[in-house]
Amino acid sequence: MHAESLEPNSKEFRGVSADAPPGFTVTVRSRGIGEGEECFRVARRLLFSWQVQLGSGFRPIEVPPEVRVGASSVFTIPFGPLAPQVACRVFEVIDEPRRAEFSHVALEGHPQAGWESFGVMHEPDGRVRLTVRVVWRPAVWWMKAPGPLTGEALALVLRRNLRSLDVGLRAARSS
Repeated sequence: MHAESLEPNSKEFRGVSADAPPGFTVTVRSRGIGEGEECFRVARRLLFSWQVQLGSGFRPIEVPPEVRVGASSVFTIPFGPLAPQVACRVFEVIDEPRRAEFSHVALEGHPQAGWESFGVMHEPDGRVRLTVRVVWRPAVWWMKAPGPLTGEALALVLRRNLRSLDVGLRAARSS
């Protein structure tokens, strides 16, 4: 088992699996992405090379080649007329025989305050699942504005996240 962590730069942080601080929302989405050891191995490699973000349409600005504790990443997210930059710092990486996961905290200027975790789990029945957990609250004016924009933006990104590894998994199966 390999797990590393770093205390994130957020006064509201209470731990990856802890209850959300007051004013924050927890959103969790999960999807089956395949079966078997090879699927897990490929999904793990994709996860730790930022493919959840890249496969979701995020454009890299300053991104290290692999996920590691302490690494900072800056992406832009094309979203209609907006293309906000999102900067995050990885504070935890878990790399176990049947579980691969990393968590990062939003840095100043991110449209949301909080943190996210992205995990791939090889279940006992052989299925492989991708799970995204977001602990968040709006941090910029257009995310705080009344109306459906905040929820729609997050829902769109989460849908993209859950399908982000599909191309890489298909390519691995066909090779």
